Amino acid sequence: MFKIGLLLEYEGKQLFKKYKIPVVNSMLVTNEEEAKKASETLGLPVAVKAQVLSGRRGKRGLIKIAKTPEEVIEYSKQILSMESDGRPVTHLLIEEGADIEKEFFISMIFDPETYDQLVLFSTEGGVDIEELANERPEAIERITLPFNTEIYSFHFIDALKRRGLEGKVLTQTANIMATLAKMMYTEDLTLAEINPLVVTKSGEVIALDSKVGTDDDAIFRHPERKEYLSEKLRYTKEEKEAKEKGLAYVDLGGDIGMLSCGAGMGMATADLIEYFGGSPRNFLDVGGGASPEKVEEALRIMTSVPGLKSILINAFGGITRLDDVAKGIIEAKKKYNINIPIVIRFSGTNQEEGVRILKEHGLDAYLDMEPAIEKAVELAKKEEA
Repeated sequence: MFKIGLLLEYEGKQLFKKYKIPVVNSMLVTNEEEAKKASETLGLPVAVKAQVLSGRRGKRGLIKIAKTPEEVIEYSKQILSMESDGRPVTHLLIEEGADIEKEFFISMIFDPETYDQLVLFSTEGGVDIEELANERPEAIERITLPFNTEIYSFHFIDALKRRGLEGKVLTQTANIMATLAKMMYTEDLTLAEINPLVVTKSGEVIALDSKVGTDDDAIFRHPERKEYLSEKLRYTKEEKEAKEKGLAYVDLGGDIGMLSCGAGMGMATADLIEYFGGSPRNFLDVGGGASPEKVEEALRIMTSVPGLKSILINAFGGITRLDDVAKGIIEAKKKYNINIPIVIRFSGTNQEEGVRILKEHGLDAYLDMEPAIEKAVELAKKEEA
């Protein structure tokens, strides 16, 4: 299974430029004065676009069209004062305007089961493609390309003709799709999407946006990506710390801190928290064979995040020794003065010794998973009330 890392729009467009996919001119800035200078260079009107790792920017006010220097400054200030997924907006792309006649949508992904390449195309670009897929799936053309096949523009001609494309627009769009498909292989991408791909009134076909996902496991072939801005922005402070300590931590935004021994256990726990009406704050996996020090460090990182109302530790001991997990819990509780209610479930290797250690320090452990999760949800709701 892929580990996916999304690129920022401007980084995706740098890849497009490398492969000669047409894009409009743009400049990356960090404040309103730089934005104003960029607009003077590019010429008005310009699009002021937040560089964030989440979609639907237009609907959230993170993209605005500025027609005057005053609007460039006003919109830049507005967007730079906003947040996206709990992270502040720090960078803007100032992009020259395009004289748009039509908008298309192209998306390419790998099927993780077969590794075939799935290509989606619609002549209704610039809209919420998920809504379009649900409400009018017939508006989307689907093309499957077998793994490791040489891709050429003629592979797409018939499908594009069915959608009414012809002449120069047909050939340009087919060329862009063939280039994207090749880019997927050579750049180790998991996703390459353009929404919208626009046709200008002069008949040029241009990528007006980019959504590019990379395979993190292939980063050794692309070491330059370690220095990408997206690599720095995609992690919260806690996620960065956890990564450095060899822990898997993902911020989920809820109020129940969750620690598991094993990724599968963690995902099942998160699902059950929601099933019982709670909201997980994080995914945090200490992995198999976790030492007391690793458990202690995991709890330090988890409890450094404000807003936790309860903590759930769901530990199944396979190669992990539950007495080691218990020692890590006790040490973290002492060292970091953790007063948040803790619910523990132990099952597996050295379970009896782990439970004994917990009891010596006034803690207990559930042996079954569901009652423990229900209790953690109950405690979180009690704290909320």
